[in-house]
Amino acid sequence: MIVSNDAVNHTLPVSTIIPLSSVTAEDRIYPTEILLPKDATGLEKDSVVMIHQIGTISHTRFVKKMSELILPSYQKKIMNAIKDYFEY
Repeated sequence: MIVSNDAVNHTLPVSTIIPLSSVTAEDRIYPTEILLPKDATGLEKDSVVMIHQIGTISHTRFVKKMSELILPSYQKKIMNAIKDYFEY
C-alpha cells in the first residue's frame, strides 16, 4: 500500500509503502496491524496492513496496481495507526 502523498510519488523515484499480508480468521492481528476485509480492497483475500514494516521502495519495483482503498473509514484507521506507531 502506497502511503506517501502524490507530490512525493510524482517528484521522487521512490514511494513510501506499507506491506499487506493475507490473513485468516484464526490469525492473530497485532496492535500495529489493521484488518482490511477483501470487500474493502477488492483483493481476493482479507489482508492486514503491517504498520511496523513501513518502508520506502523504488518505483522500478512496482509491477502493477493490485487494488485501491477508497473507503475513508479504512484510510482514517490506517493514518491513525501510523500516527500511533510514530507517537505523533
